[in-house]
Amino acid sequence: LADAARQLRGDLKVLFTTGYARNAIVHDGRLDPGVQLITKPFSYAGLAAKLRDVLDTSNSTGRILIVEDEALVQMLLADNLDAMGFSVAAASTATEALNKVRLLGGDFDAAIVDLGLPDAKGDALVKELRALYPSLPLVISSGADDTHVRNRLAKERHVAFLLKPYTGDQLRTVLAEVGVRAPQ
Repeated sequence: LADAARQLRGDLKVLFTTGYARNAIVHDGRLDPGVQLITKPFSYAGLAAKLRDVLDTSNSTGRILIVEDEALVQMLLADNLDAMGFSVAAASTATEALNKVRLLGGDFDAAIVDLGLPDAKGDALVKELRALYPSLPLVISSGADDTHVRNRLAKERHVAFLLKPYTGDQLRTVLAEVGVRAPQ
Protein backbone atom coordinates (compact mmCIF):
# COMPACT_ATOMS: atom_id res chain seq x y z
CA LEU A 1 0.00 0.00 0.00
CA ALA A 2 2.84 2.39 0.89
CA ASP A 3 4.59 1.68 -2.41
CA ALA A 4 1.39 2.33 -4.37
CA ALA A 5 0.81 5.58 -2.47
CA ARG A 6 4.39 6.70 -3.13
CA GLN A 7 3.94 6.03 -6.84
CA LEU A 8 1.15 8.59 -6.79
CA ARG A 9 3.01 10.98 -4.53
CA GLY A 10 6.76 10.43 -4.37
CA ASP A 11 7.30 12.79 -1.43
CA LEU A 12 4.82 10.97 0.83
CA LYS A 13 6.22 10.11 4.26
CA VAL A 14 5.22 6.73 5.68
CA LEU A 15 5.46 5.37 9.21
CA PHE A 16 5.11 1.61 9.53
CA THR A 17 3.88 0.02 12.72
CA THR A 18 4.02 -3.64 13.62
CA GLY A 19 3.80 -5.98 16.52
CA TYR A 20 5.29 -8.79 14.47
CA ALA A 21 8.64 -9.63 12.96
CA ARG A 22 10.51 -6.74 11.37
CA ASN A 23 12.00 -9.04 8.70
CA ALA A 24 9.71 -7.72 5.97
CA ILE A 25 11.45 -4.34 6.01
CA VAL A 26 14.65 -5.07 7.90
CA HIS A 27 17.54 -6.56 5.94
CA ASP A 28 21.00 -7.29 7.37
CA GLY A 29 19.97 -5.53 10.57
CA ARG A 30 18.97 -2.31 8.78
CA LEU A 31 15.71 -0.80 7.69
CA ASP A 32 15.29 -0.30 3.96
CA PRO A 33 16.20 3.24 2.87
CA GLY A 34 13.49 5.74 3.70
CA VAL A 35 11.57 3.35 5.95
CA GLN A 36 10.42 4.57 9.35
CA LEU A 37 9.12 2.05 11.89
CA ILE A 38 7.57 2.06 15.34
CA THR A 39 6.95 -1.28 17.04
CA LYS A 40 3.97 -2.17 19.16
CA PRO A 41 3.20 -1.65 21.91
CA PHE A 42 3.84 2.08 21.92
CA SER A 43 2.47 4.96 23.96
CA TYR A 44 0.70 8.00 22.57
CA ALA A 45 3.72 10.07 23.57
CA GLY A 46 6.03 7.61 21.77
CA LEU A 47 3.84 7.72 18.66
CA ALA A 48 3.71 11.52 18.74
CA ALA A 49 7.50 11.74 19.06
CA LYS A 50 8.03 9.28 16.19
CA LEU A 51 5.56 11.14 13.96
CA ARG A 52 7.36 14.41 14.71
CA ASP A 53 10.67 12.75 13.73
CA VAL A 54 9.15 11.45 10.48
CA LEU A 55 7.65 14.83 9.60
CA ASP A 56 10.90 16.65 10.39
CA THR A 57 13.13 14.38 8.30
CA SER A 58 13.78 14.88 4.63
CA ASN A 59 12.91 12.09 2.19
CA SER A 60 15.96 13.04 0.19
CA THR A 61 19.57 12.19 0.91
CA GLY A 62 20.67 14.44 -1.92
CA ARG A 63 23.02 11.71 -3.16
CA ILE A 64 22.98 9.93 -6.53
CA LEU A 65 25.09 6.91 -7.46
CA ILE A 66 26.57 7.09 -10.95
CA VAL A 67 27.80 3.84 -12.48
CA GLU A 68 29.56 4.82 -15.72
CA ASP A 69 32.87 3.53 -17.09
CA GLU A 70 33.46 6.34 -19.60
CA ALA A 71 35.36 9.00 -17.62
CA LEU A 72 34.15 11.99 -19.65
CA VAL A 73 30.52 10.87 -19.54
CA GLN A 74 30.86 10.26 -15.80
CA MET A 75 32.31 13.74 -15.24
CA LEU A 76 29.62 15.44 -17.35
CA LEU A 77 26.88 13.55 -15.53
CA ALA A 78 28.41 14.42 -12.14
CA ASP A 79 28.61 18.10 -13.16
CA ASN A 80 24.94 18.11 -14.22
CA LEU A 81 23.83 16.45 -10.97
CA ASP A 82 26.00 18.81 -8.94
CA ALA A 83 24.38 21.78 -10.69
CA MET A 84 20.98 20.35 -9.67
CA GLY A 85 22.12 20.26 -6.04
CA PHE A 86 22.90 16.55 -5.68
CA SER A 87 26.05 15.07 -4.27
CA VAL A 88 27.48 12.24 -6.33
CA ALA A 89 29.12 8.91 -5.62
CA ALA A 90 30.70 7.59 -8.80
CA ALA A 91 31.78 4.10 -9.77
CA SER A 92 33.33 2.79 -12.97
CA THR A 93 32.46 -0.88 -12.49
CA ALA A 94 29.61 -2.96 -11.10
CA THR A 95 31.87 -4.24 -8.32
CA GLU A 96 32.86 -0.74 -7.27
CA ALA A 97 29.20 0.33 -7.33
CA LEU A 98 28.08 -2.55 -5.11
CA ASN A 99 30.90 -1.81 -2.67
CA LYS A 100 29.82 1.86 -2.45
CA VAL A 101 26.17 0.93 -2.01
CA ARG A 102 26.99 -1.50 0.78
CA LEU A 103 29.39 0.92 2.43
CA LEU A 104 26.82 3.72 2.45
CA GLY A 105 23.94 1.40 3.35
CA GLY A 106 21.94 2.22 0.25
CA ASP A 107 21.70 5.84 1.31
CA PHE A 108 21.00 7.15 -2.21
CA ASP A 109 18.09 8.96 -3.81
CA ALA A 110 18.73 7.02 -7.04
CA ALA A 111 21.31 5.19 -9.13
CA ILE A 112 22.12 5.94 -12.76
CA VAL A 113 23.56 2.81 -14.34
CA ASP A 114 25.23 2.45 -17.73
CA LEU A 115 24.41 -0.82 -19.46
CA GLY A 116 27.92 -1.32 -20.83
CA LEU A 117 30.20 -1.86 -17.83
CA PRO A 118 33.61 -3.54 -18.04
CA ASP A 119 33.03 -6.23 -15.38
CA ALA A 120 29.31 -6.98 -15.71
CA LYS A 121 26.25 -6.09 -17.71
CA GLY A 122 24.45 -3.05 -16.35
CA ASP A 123 21.15 -4.91 -16.22
CA ALA A 124 22.76 -7.55 -13.98
CA LEU A 125 23.85 -4.75 -11.64
CA VAL A 126 20.32 -3.33 -11.74
CA LYS A 127 19.02 -6.75 -10.69
CA GLU A 128 21.46 -6.88 -7.75
CA LEU A 129 20.64 -3.33 -6.69
CA ARG A 130 16.93 -4.13 -6.87
CA ALA A 131 17.46 -7.23 -4.70
CA LEU A 132 19.37 -5.22 -2.09
CA TYR A 133 17.14 -2.13 -2.16
CA PRO A 134 13.76 -2.86 -3.78
CA SER A 135 12.56 0.75 -3.68
CA LEU A 136 15.76 2.41 -4.98
CA PRO A 137 14.90 4.50 -8.06
CA LEU A 138 17.02 3.43 -11.04
CA VAL A 139 17.86 5.19 -14.29
CA ILE A 140 19.35 2.97 -16.96
CA SER A 141 21.60 4.81 -19.36
CA SER A 142 22.76 3.49 -22.71
CA GLY A 143 24.12 4.66 -26.01
CA ALA A 144 22.08 2.03 -27.82
CA ASP A 145 18.37 1.31 -27.88
CA ASP A 146 18.31 -1.88 -25.81
CA THR A 147 14.72 -2.93 -26.43
CA HIS A 148 15.13 -6.35 -24.78
CA VAL A 149 16.29 -4.74 -21.52
CA ARG A 150 13.46 -2.20 -21.68
CA ASN A 151 10.92 -4.96 -22.23
CA ARG A 152 12.28 -7.07 -19.38
CA LEU A 153 12.25 -4.14 -16.93
CA ALA A 154 9.06 -2.49 -18.19
CA LYS A 155 7.00 -3.63 -15.19
CA GLU A 156 9.62 -2.65 -12.60
CA ARG A 157 8.71 0.22 -10.32
CA HIS A 158 10.92 3.30 -10.25
CA VAL A 159 12.91 2.40 -13.37
CA ALA A 160 13.42 4.75 -16.31
CA PHE A 161 15.67 4.80 -19.36
CA LEU A 162 17.95 7.55 -20.60
CA LEU A 163 19.37 7.31 -24.12
CA LYS A 164 22.83 8.83 -24.63
CA PRO A 165 23.63 11.53 -25.52
CA TYR A 166 21.23 13.45 -23.30
CA THR A 167 20.81 16.98 -22.02
CA GLY A 168 20.59 18.25 -18.46
CA ASP A 169 16.86 18.82 -18.96
CA GLN A 170 16.40 15.21 -20.10
CA LEU A 171 18.32 14.05 -17.02
CA ARG A 172 16.10 16.16 -14.73
CA THR A 173 12.97 14.79 -16.47
CA VAL A 174 14.00 11.15 -16.15
CA LEU A 175 14.86 11.62 -12.48
CA ALA A 176 11.39 13.09 -11.95
CA GLU A 177 9.92 10.02 -13.70
CA VAL A 178 11.39 7.81 -10.98
CA GLY A 179 10.24 10.18 -8.25
CA VAL A 180 13.52 12.00 -7.56
CA ARG A 181 13.49 15.76 -7.21
CA ALA A 182 16.55 17.97 -6.92
CA PRO A 183 17.33 19.02 -3.35
CA GLN A 184 16.15 22.52 -2.50
